[in-house]
Amino acid sequence: MSKEKYDKNKEALELSNGNEPLVKFSELTGIQSKLTNYIFDSCSKDSNGISEKLTIKELCDVANTSAPSVKKSILRLRDKNILFKGEYKDGRGGWTQYVLSRKVFDDMKELLTVDNSAESSGNKTVDDAKKETPDESNEKATAKTAEETVDNTAKTSTNEKKTKAKDHHDEHHDHSFPDWVTFGHTDNPIDAFVKIFAWLVFWTILEVLAIVQEFDSFILNMIILFGIAVIKCWFICSFFMHMKWDPPLVNYTASVPLFFLLVLFLAIGLTTPGAVDDLATICGF
Repeated sequence: MSKEKYDKNKEALELSNGNEPLVKFSELTGIQSKLTNYIFDSCSKDSNGISEKLTIKELCDVANTSAPSVKKSILRLRDKNILFKGEYKDGRGGWTQYVLSRKVFDDMKELLTVDNSAESSGNKTVDDAKKETPDESNEKATAKTAEETVDNTAKTSTNEKKTKAKDHHDEHHDHSFPDWVTFGHTDNPIDAFVKIFAWLVFWTILEVLAIVQEFDSFILNMIILFGIAVIKCWFICSFFMHMKWDPPLVNYTASVPLFFLLVLFLAIGLTTPGAVDDLATICGF
């Protein structure tokens, strides 16, 4: 070992013993925690606690980040007295040896020992648990069989529910259109809705023409206008509001607002001054 190399590593070791770390290892997170763990493993291989010759690329692979991030994290660890720089080589093929703070190193070593002891204890407990008496084995086998039976029953019930739900879903979304509405059978819903819109335009044109015509008979006017309104309402409710494909209960429910609409229409007509004279006045003619 050269004198220069010895002096730099010796200086790093002295600094690691003489400087108190500003934070604990448990407080480190992210890249700093990963780098400290890796350098600790490397330092543990040396009797003096000096790491191997580590390159920036190697540390980048460990932390899964870029070189600038690694360099910045190393500087922050040094500022926190967690890490000390020993021998190094700049330029192409450069490397650096590090020394961890002695307190941090001892804490991590103790933590590693505790983890290993806990793991050994856990393995021993598992091994003891594996030693079962025949009666215990039979009881577990019986319990397992009962559990499998319950699971199979639950799965069967769940599958039946899913099948029923799927059938209801398929039935609800079977948006088939009458051939006379779409001028022939079609499986394209967009094309069908466009044709229904064309029907509404057609009936609207007839409605406007009926108003412009002004038939002499008031009853005829009412029959034509209200008849066209009912037809347009049927197209809109059946297809655009999807009532044709909804359960019958939806259609029954729709009769409730229709009833109140009729009541409000008559109430407004009957409470308007002069509206009680005749039906034409009630309708606003």
